[in-house]
Amino acid sequence: MGKLSFYHEQPLFGLDIGHSNLKIMQLDTALAGSPRVIGYGFGQYPSRAINNGQIVDYELLAVSLHDLFEEHLVGEITTKRVACTVPTARTFSRPMKLPPMNDKDIAEAVRLEAEQYIPVPAANLYIDFDIARRDQQGIDLLMVATPKNIIDSHIKFLEGVGLEPVALEPTMNASARFFDLADPAHNQPAVLIDFGSTAIDLAVFDKTMFVNSTIDGGNDNMTELIGQKMEISVAEAHKLKVQFGIGVSDKQEAIKDALEPILSNLLREVRRIVRYYDEHGGPGKRKIDRIVILGGGAMMPGLSQYLSTELKLPTRMLDPWSHVDFGRLAAPDDNERPMYATVAGEALLEPGSTIK
Repeated sequence: MGKLSFYHEQPLFGLDIGHSNLKIMQLDTALAGSPRVIGYGFGQYPSRAINNGQIVDYELLAVSLHDLFEEHLVGEITTKRVACTVPTARTFSRPMKLPPMNDKDIAEAVRLEAEQYIPVPAANLYIDFDIARRDQQGIDLLMVATPKNIIDSHIKFLEGVGLEPVALEPTMNASARFFDLADPAHNQPAVLIDFGSTAIDLAVFDKTMFVNSTIDGGNDNMTELIGQKMEISVAEAHKLKVQFGIGVSDKQEAIKDALEPILSNLLREVRRIVRYYDEHGGPGKRKIDRIVILGGGAMMPGLSQYLSTELKLPTRMLDPWSHVDFGRLAAPDDNERPMYATVAGEALLEPGSTIK
């Protein structure tokens, strides 16, 4: 049955549960023009509340979420319907090429692929897929599977605090949606790099996610490496990272040397997914023409220039905020905005979406 003329889709808000931090945002996308922020906020929680992606201390996380709503919310959240992220690092993904087939056969092919390549019994996984291309030549899709204990714990938590979970998806999918908002007319594939607290997510985005991966070592790990190498406190290491990073300064070589394990691994992984994309051919076999970085670690001075030089691809930081209207709300400052990219992407999810 089609929608009645007086039907209105109910709004939702985005919730991003990161490593020891929580971010929320609700956007109004119903009006013409840029999405308008209705409310947003940032809070923290003891990291022991989550173990390997699974929520294990519901009360501890609930107290932190309540504190965020009561003490750190800018604007308001007008709905109990929530779209929530799960860590990309705790999901399994694999690009697939299939001959032309119907939806039922696609689902079966994806299930068989999961059984063959994922080191977790299929009975313990929720399996989904996103089709990147479908024509007479065949189908390109990205299979994503997540352990049931992770998804089930998130649903139990959200329902336990009185929220209605309507969608769960990997953090990188949400970040890619926000990237698409910033430059929807650009027609060439790009590498997205999301610098989280303890992991770095990577993906090739070509109208949709084509291939993605995760490596260990995020923003917090970079601070720790600088502190260990230079024998200084965490606070001093953070200050050096934020003030100088790997940009040109008398600290450049020392900081770059400290970060070498993460940077080298990052370069290897970018080259690997670019090579995979080139060999398997995305839609139209178009060439990747840029790198886009986001997340808290993307702010580090010198990072864009370093990646451009080493990978021979122009690199820029994601800056879609000119496409978002904060209205009368005080906007996050320039140093805080990158950390809201993922939750903003989650808040952009269509209100009619359902749990998956």
